[in-house]
Amino acid sequence: MIPALLIVYLIPGPIGNWLACLIFYLAAITDYLDGWLARKLEATSEFGRMLDPIADKLMVVAVIIILIEFRDISGIHTLAAGLIIMREILISWFREYLTDRGVTLAVSQIAKFKTTIQMIALGILLLGEAGEMISPLIKITGLGLFWTATFFTIWTAIDYLSKGLALLKENN
Repeated sequence: MIPALLIVYLIPGPIGNWLACLIFYLAAITDYLDGWLARKLEATSEFGRMLDPIADKLMVVAVIIILIEFRDISGIHTLAAGLIIMREILISWFREYLTDRGVTLAVSQIAKFKTTIQMIALGILLLGEAGEMISPLIKITGLGLFWTATFFTIWTAIDYLSKGLALLKENN
């Protein structure tokens, strides 16, 4: 999905923005439905449990990089982008580290909320000039949600680190 998203984002004018937003939201929705269906049908696997979060993080990081490259995220907002990218890398590594030591750290409800806000914000920001044609408040809304996601990003990083370290201590 990432290459398709980048290709359509490069289409000049609002059509590229709309298509990129559509692809991004379709990827987010199908990812959610895939996870929900796997749990509902009890068809989860260790491979899926490991790969799904990595694919999610790759999509988020790729979209953030695209938005920075094309100046839809710039200035002080790159700080939020950097914090999100650093958290995604750190917590992904930390969860794998815990798994290697036999410790499972379940996804928290607040992390699911963070991901939802993050996906909504990134989709809005992908609209770029197409969104601004609808309302000048679209980009401001997207950036506001992006900073909200950043707040929850930091919160969940602290939460995962403290819970993970406590579980690691219990296991030793």
